Amino acid sequence: MRRYSFLFLCISFLATTALILSGCATTDSGGIQIEPQLHQVDKKDMKYGEIKLPLNYSDKNYRRLVMVVSFQAQGKNPGEISQDVIQVVSARMQTEMAKLKRFTIFSVHNRGGVRIVESLSEIGEAKTIEEKDMPTIDLVLTGTITMSKEKYERGNRHELIYEVESDFNCEDYKTKTVKFAEKSKGRAKRTQFYSLSGTKMGGYDEAEEKQALYEASFKALAVLANKLGNTYPVGGKITGILGDRMKMDKGFDHGIGQGMQMVVYSTGVVDLPIAIAEAQPGPETATLKVWKWNKSDKYARRVIAQIQKDPGVWLQNNNLFACSAGMAVPPEWEKAYKD
Repeated sequence: MRRYSFLFLCISFLATTALILSGCATTDSGGIQIEPQLHQVDKKDMKYGEIKLPLNYSDKNYRRLVMVVSFQAQGKNPGEISQDVIQVVSARMQTEMAKLKRFTIFSVHNRGGVRIVESLSEIGEAKTIEEKDMPTIDLVLTGTITMSKEKYERGNRHELIYEVESDFNCEDYKTKTVKFAEKSKGRAKRTQFYSLSGTKMGGYDEAEEKQALYEASFKALAVLANKLGNTYPVGGKITGILGDRMKMDKGFDHGIGQGMQMVVYSTGVVDLPIAIAEAQPGPETATLKVWKWNKSDKYARRVIAQIQKDPGVWLQNNNLFACSAGMAVPPEWEKAYKD
């Protein structure tokens, strides 16, 4: 077995943050777990039991939160993996974070002794801006990222496992309180084939390891995104009601995912969950289809009856919000980075 390790110091990952899981679901024949198991919520998870509001929900957070990322890369074994590859993967990880529409992403780094601030777009573009033009920062995320490669010989088949493991610590930028300290891990597998005499017959070429590192990095990012989204649920205000359908003032561009499960709740003396709905987002707004009303709660039943009697009048005099029960990761991450 050969192992190469690289340490990435994440200096200021100014951010919004984090909850659950860095496990893995798919396991290869040698017992190495490859695919991350994310915490996602669907109808079957919410079909039974009490309807509850998610942890840390707040209508003050139903907006894009500001995240500033900054990576510095150091190779423990220079030359084992190209420094150019390290830099490219590091930069790619930063731009991929921009696909989390839940956040507005900025990068901060030093270039020739000069502090550079860049606004990152989800299509990989970076635009240099003045620090005075930066919006208000929400949270600070610092961490270390270790990249490693292991080779397993299984007869005439050799498997290379690329792993990216991150340790993150997140603080609220204003209060300086720690919001979470978590690990995030991603792996990618590549296979080579050899003859009985040890001659390589085909399969993966290690010269192409940049793509393998991309995949491992994106899986680690998917776990981090999952943590962030479940710590800071996305949501919006209900602006219209028609039977079991509702219109919300936030959409895909704000982090609302297709099929996302939303807890609908009224505000007043207490925040009262009244229904579970499934999101069908447009760019700026979303339609919610209620599939379960909270009729087991007597107080919720009263509110539901009032809403159904005259939705327009009720909305004029009351506030109704919807909050995500679990975060969706970018569709590109779900489809593109499979082993």
